[in-house]
Amino acid sequence: MVKKNCWFTLLGAILGTILSGCASSAESKTADIISYDSATLQNVIRVTENGLRKDAVRVSPDGSKILYCEANVTDVNATIPFEDFSVMLLRDANLSAKTPIVTDPSFGPVWYDDNAGFVYVVYEGGASKLVKSNITGGGKTYITRNPIGDYDTRPSIKGKEILCETGVNGVRHIVRVKDDGSEVTILGTGNSPSWHPTENKYVFIKDGSICVMDLSNNQVTQIYAAATDKDRKVIEFCSQPSYSKDGRYILFAKGANTFITATTKKGGFRLPSKKLETQRQHLFLIHTDGTGLSQLTSGNVDVFAPSWGIDNDIFFVANVQNATEIWKAKLLLAD
Repeated sequence: MVKKNCWFTLLGAILGTILSGCASSAESKTADIISYDSATLQNVIRVTENGLRKDAVRVSPDGSKILYCEANVTDVNATIPFEDFSVMLLRDANLSAKTPIVTDPSFGPVWYDDNAGFVYVVYEGGASKLVKSNITGGGKTYITRNPIGDYDTRPSIKGKEILCETGVNGVRHIVRVKDDGSEVTILGTGNSPSWHPTENKYVFIKDGSICVMDLSNNQVTQIYAAATDKDRKVIEFCSQPSYSKDGRYILFAKGANTFITATTKKGGFRLPSKKLETQRQHLFLIHTDGTGLSQLTSGNVDVFAPSWGIDNDIFFVANVQNATEIWKAKLLLAD
């Protein structure tokens, strides 16, 4: 169970340090602050510092290195096409010095267990495909020379087995494939799959909710149901779920779309109209049996792309004071 306490605030982008002291449980209204539960998250530090847009953070199995994606854009509100990102490497997970590891338009890197090999998505010829390589300079080997469906993206790897997302007739599906491109199996609708560390199952997103599929019996279980408030027109969406190293917890990001009824003036009359507002994304933790949902971060910033390190370290991206950077924190869990 995650421990609970009052909310503390972090002014890391201003001072680069953690400010201690208890604050109100209400979310901050300034874009400079990430609020978090200091009994759940500690030692929160910023890892990178160049302000460029980042996503898809993945920590190596030994916790020493980070693969992530970066675009040459500083605007935290900009909509960036997939092909504007490329894969970067932090050879030390605690330092900001980066190495461009893939120069092609690329996204979604994930590590092999050897802490050197990795799989990623390359965008070329108007399509996204799965490729494997090595941080020591292993070249580029195609897993899917042609996309399985409309596209291939969001890989997760365990051993030689890859789960990924593809489009089939405009609907997102999850696919299982060997890392040599053989034995392709479409497992069903959904997106963002992530393997369980030891069991033959995976967590994924379906209709904004968090689900688990047990491949031993093909049974799907909903772990967290995304809320839909028809009166307020609020539709939640979860993203980027992943298991802890011991398989006891699922870490994910969650936000919501809110449809607000407004009025517009036309020809002397005020007519009703709909306005879409997107609530901020933040990090959440839940037990794998669907109990004990805990919100880890809050505030008027977006926090997303969470990834497990070792010893319950977590890494994530946050846009604090108009700078999109990778952050690190220690997640404290009950025994």
